Amino acid sequence: MEAAIHPKHLSPSQVKLSLQLLLALALSAIASAQDTPAPKGQSPAAAATSAMDETRALLQQWSATERLITSERAEWETGKAMLQGRIQLLKVSIEEIEKKIAEAKTKLEDAKKRTTEAEAEKVKIREATDALLAAVPELEKGVKDLFKRAPGVVQEKARVLHDRIPKEGADVKNITAAERFQNVLGILNELNKANNEINSVPEIHDLGNGKKAEVKVVYVGLGQGYFVNSNGDIGGLGLPSADGWKWSPNPDIAPKMRELVEVMKKAVAPKLVELPAEIQ
Repeated sequence: MEAAIHPKHLSPSQVKLSLQLLLALALSAIASAQDTPAPKGQSPAAAATSAMDETRALLQQWSATERLITSERAEWETGKAMLQGRIQLLKVSIEEIEKKIAEAKTKLEDAKKRTTEAEAEKVKIREATDALLAAVPELEKGVKDLFKRAPGVVQEKARVLHDRIPKEGADVKNITAAERFQNVLGILNELNKANNEINSVPEIHDLGNGKKAEVKVVYVGLGQGYFVNSNGDIGGLGLPSADGWKWSPNPDIAPKMRELVEVMKKAVAPKLVELPAEIQ
């Protein structure tokens, strides 16, 4: 028994060949019917009718096959167009993906470059910080020495910063270089400011006779100081030292000091007041 072949399984060339064979068979059947004597018991007219029926059946099959070919061709063209459209979309998608991959690679390279630069900058900052931390103890010691030589009024202004300076041997792991330098620079700023000013403040001093009394003290910057008592008859001169200010009575400057205090209080017109000075 021969297997039936569905038209959808045939290629266009095979279908065309089949149609040609069917048409040839139909024509051959007609000619054979005309040339072949009618079967016994069947008239020639009946034989011709039978041949025509077979031919009509073949032509109907041919017509159906033609319609099938047309339908298959239309479906194939539609499928081809859809496939080409999908291929084009895939090409566009591939181009977009390749473009994004290239952009991602560029960004990745830039990120690697920035990371490398950041790491190098971190190394520089770490080295600079280590150098600062190595230098800051000596600066702190120097600032503490200067702080001792500052007048009391200046020390009070910088007291908070001074107390933040780590004591010798203290654990400084949790104190940053920036904080330590901030303390040093803050104290130096107060000292520099005071060194360009003339300050007048009341203080308790030893007047040299075993008695202490309140006096008016005038500091000229950070290097010279003078005082006079409330009666204006006892004066003195002061100089900074590593242990604080040292004062020595000097009655000769008492009158000049009275004048200076009056000028600073604006009780009299401004004028030049000469006082002795010692350069250390």
